[in-house]
Formats: sequence, C-alpha cells, structure tokens
Amino acid sequence: MFFSMLGRICATYILLLLTACSSPKELHDSRFIMGTLVEFTVSDTDRTIAEQAIAEAANEMQRIEDSFTIYGDHPNSVKLFNISAVDHPVSLPDEVSKLLETALAVQQQSGNRFNPALARLNLLWGFSLDPPPNAPPSDLAIRTAIPPSECIKHIAKQWARSDRRCQLDFGGIAKGYAIDRGIDILKKHGIANAIINAGGDMRLIGQHHQQPWKIGIRHPRKAGSVLSSLSLQGDVSIVTSGDYERFFIYQGKQYHHILDPKNGYPARKNQSITVIAPSAMLADAWSTALFVGSPATVPSAIRFLSVSSSGHIVDNLRIKK
Repeated sequence: MFFSMLGRICATYILLLLTACSSPKELHDSRFIMGTLVEFTVSDTDRTIAEQAIAEAANEMQRIEDSFTIYGDHPNSVKLFNISAVDHPVSLPDEVSKLLETALAVQQQSGNRFNPALARLNLLWGFSLDPPPNAPPSDLAIRTAIPPSECIKHIAKQWARSDRRCQLDFGGIAKGYAIDRGIDILKKHGIANAIINAGGDMRLIGQHHQQPWKIGIRHPRKAGSVLSSLSLQGDVSIVTSGDYERFFIYQGKQYHHILDPKNGYPARKNQSITVIAPSAMLADAWSTALFVGSPATVPSAIRFLSVSSSGHIVDNLRIKK
C-alpha cells in the first residue's frame, strides 16, 4: 500500500467535506484503499446505479494500488524496475510509463522539488512502514540513499535507471491518479455529482443538491479547526500536503514524511500546502513539490494556498476566509 496503518487515518484527513446531513438522494460509501479511508459521495443519482458505480470505482483504485505500490509482497512492474540492473532498459506497462512521464515532467518543472525516484530514501525513513519510525536515520545513511536528480532514462519505449540508488516510488502522485480513474468510472455510469475523498485528497464533479460543494481546509496547527473554506463545483481536484500527517518527535524536533529530494531530510519551509488543479494526479504531485519549496515558475493551471513554517499564509485561491 502507498501508506500504512489504519490507526493513522485520522491524522491524514487534511480536507474536510462541509455538507449538511445526507438526504435520500445521496449515497455515502467508504473503502480502505491505498492505506487510507476512501470516501465516495454520490448525490442526485439512482441508488442502484450509484452502488454499482462506487463498487467498480473502488475496484479500479485497488487495482492501481496493486500496480504501483512498492510495499508488501504483491508483485508488480515497479518493484521489478527497482531491482533491475543499472543501465539495463526495462519495458514498463503503458499505464506506468505514462504516469512516470508525468512525474518526471513535474520534477523538471519544479526544479527537482518533486522526485519519483525516492523509494530507497523513503524506505530508509520508514514513514509508511509498520511500525512507524521513532528516530531519524544516520546522516551517512541519508546521504548514501539520495539518488541523482536525473537518474531515469527513457530509451525508445523502455526505461532504465542510471544509479542503484534510483528506485521508483509513485506515492506522491499515484493516489491522485487513482482518484482520477475512480471519477472516470463514476462518469461512465452517468453520475454527474460526486466526490471521491482519499484521506483528504479530493476530486469533485457537479454540485451538491444544486449548490456548490463546501470544502474546508484543515488548520495545520489547530486539530479540528478549519483554516479556510471553499465553494467548488464543476470538475475540480484539491489536495493538501502537511507536516502533521505522518511524523514523529525525536529529541524535541519534528520529523515528517515529506522529504526534500536535494538533502534527504523532511522539508522545513511549510506547514501545509493546498493545491487546486485540473486533475487529482497533478494536484497530488504539485502539493508535494510546493511543500518542499517554491519553484521559479508554477503552471498557470495550478492554484495554491501555503502556510509557511512561520505561519505566514500565501493565498492565490481567492477562497472564503
């Protein structure tokens, strides 16, 4: 699974769906996928159609987890790539290849603030392992686990890694991709009004009983409090990355799971970043990139709200306070 431990689900809920009580025209369902609780909300749709669509969407999201995870014993092409010989071209399934191309594009655009080749470093820190870590790795172990910034080569229709430290980890983008595929399944069944919320990573379509969906952004330092709220409709993806999701305290210092690819340590510039993007896949990746640091340019389709480590808020979402 991308993330682990059901007991940490509450800590991962970084966006809150602010809606009234359910009506007979609304169906809620939840499944444990990708190491988090995935909530499906479908409104103004026949119940039988909604139930079938949700079941198919959940199955598709589970398939994606199985295809991309680097954890557990389930075999997949990503794990095989990570143990392939250096400079030896490997064929990846079209789906994996296309997502890797997108991840590498975000890496380039963000100035290596997002890197899909950090599996060895992520495994070293162990935030997605059970039990979770309670102390940081040694400085030497961290330095030797950081891969070169450009270590993935596209050779014709195949891929190769140029360094043994270079191991794929799609944890910063695959959950968003899974949400997008889930929404595609709902649309295929004719559903026009719905939300998929995977531990706070969301994509919504349509409206909520002819009104915009109401979404609250969690305050990064006040559990249970809403920093800001949004009224959204149409087809919108929103993802927040925060330093309060998975972390431990060691010798009075907080260590969280969002690592800076350049130094191998938890990024320190922000408390949280909320991103709105055309797809959950892009929102997922860019929330990580922007949390690590602000690149010189950000694609015009990406809007964000950031809370810096000092508590300063930068908001270009034009959201309701």
